Amino acid sequence: MKLKIEKVVEDKGKYYLISEQSPFYPDYKGGQLGDRGKIGEANIISVIEVDGKVYHEVDKPLKPGEYEIVVDENHRNFIRQHHTAQHILSAAFEDVAYISTVSFHMGFEYSTIDLNVPFITDEVLLETELEANKVIQSCLKVEEIIVEKNEVENFPLRKQLSEKVSGKVRIIKIGDYDYSACGGYHVSNTGEIGLVKILKTEKVKGNLTRVYFIAGLKALDYFQRYTNILRKLSNLLTSSIFELDDRVKQLLERVKEQNSKLENISESLAKEKIKELEKIAEDIFFIEVDELISKYLPKYFKEPNSMLITYDGIKYTFLSTGKYNIKEIIEKIKSKISGKGGGGKERGTFIPERKIDIKEIIEFMEVLK
Repeated sequence: MKLKIEKVVEDKGKYYLISEQSPFYPDYKGGQLGDRGKIGEANIISVIEVDGKVYHEVDKPLKPGEYEIVVDENHRNFIRQHHTAQHILSAAFEDVAYISTVSFHMGFEYSTIDLNVPFITDEVLLETELEANKVIQSCLKVEEIIVEKNEVENFPLRKQLSEKVSGKVRIIKIGDYDYSACGGYHVSNTGEIGLVKILKTEKVKGNLTRVYFIAGLKALDYFQRYTNILRKLSNLLTSSIFELDDRVKQLLERVKEQNSKLENISESLAKEKIKELEKIAEDIFFIEVDELISKYLPKYFKEPNSMLITYDGIKYTFLSTGKYNIKEIIEKIKSKISGKGGGGKERGTFIPERKIDIKEIIEFMEVLK
């Protein structure tokens, strides 16, 4: 098969091959991904429709003319599996809990449907997922029915047809389970999907719930990676996969206890470290100390109208007890020494790009003069 390219456009380093018509399905028409493949020696990155023209984004420029094309059938099968899985999943939500799908978006890593409810219980998710997979395993025939618009009322469409639709209507019939008007790619039998897996949900604007899912070989890839991660964790934690949640809870509780002890020790050390402060200028004190201890030093620094500077190996922290404006000091330092940081009148931090000595910082603090 050949495709006639009428014009080639370059825009911001991207190349577009433009044609009147194309066998490559456009991206996100009806929510699904578009086709991928080759035009001549150029690989297709995306396909979009603009003002009746088809723009094929490719990885290299070509000259206008006719080219042999190759459609990526593996990618098209990915689209078929996920689009039909979406129809089934949406129908299952309707059947289980009378929840309607508002929109659909297909992606390479996952696909989503937005549902017209603010939240969904775990029980509904599990029941819906189970029903959807039973439908898939029933190997129902998926048919394409083309009818006139005035004949649509003869079919029990899951979603009412938009008034904007004109001309003939394409209906996708999945056994007697679901009827939906759709122009996208679909499998010929639900068994070709393999399975559909709900990954997670989240609330989105407009009191909708977004459901993330994957299907077909993508779901198999997900389970393979998921199982591999669980196996590694199981080995690391010397626990069976089915006992991992209890094992992790135990470890987190132990970490929480140890952190509490560490915080108490750090505070006690901070109280003692105050005695080791080095007076590096009039009313300015400095100490190099671990970050865990550093955060407790201000609690015990009682010198009036003074400034405490601490260094934990990465950042300098400044504390003023009345006399100095820390924000002004850090801005002055940043104007002389490359780094980032900021703060308020009483507290702030500075992270230099290179390792510097405290004396170098003091040298540039002209505001103190």
